[in-house]
Amino acid sequence: MTRRFRSTRKFDKQIQSLEQKSFKQAVKAIELFMTDSSHPSLHFKKIQGINNFYEIRVNKSIRIIIEVTSKGKDQMNTLYIIGTHDEVFPPK
Repeated sequence: MTRRFRSTRKFDKQIQSLEQKSFKQAVKAIELFMTDSSHPSLHFKKIQGINNFYEIRVNKSIRIIIEVTSKGKDQMNTLYIIGTHDEVFPPK
C-alpha cells in the first residue's frame, strides 16, 4: 500500500499560528504518524459517526483531524484541521 500525505490550506494556516512549543510538538507528531500511525503516543483513533476521519493527539490539548481515504492500493491521508480539543470538536 502506498500512503500519501497532504494538508488543507486551513490546516497550514492553523499550524503556523501555533506557539513555538506546540508547533514543534505538532511537527513531531506528524512525522511519527507518517512513519508509524499506530504508535501509542499518537492515540490514533476513528472519530465516531464520521466516515474516514481520525484524530491524533499532539499533546494534552492539541488534536489533529485527519481524513483517510483509500483507492485501490493507495491511501490518502489529509491533515484536515489542528487545534485544541474544543476547536476541532466544537460543543453542540
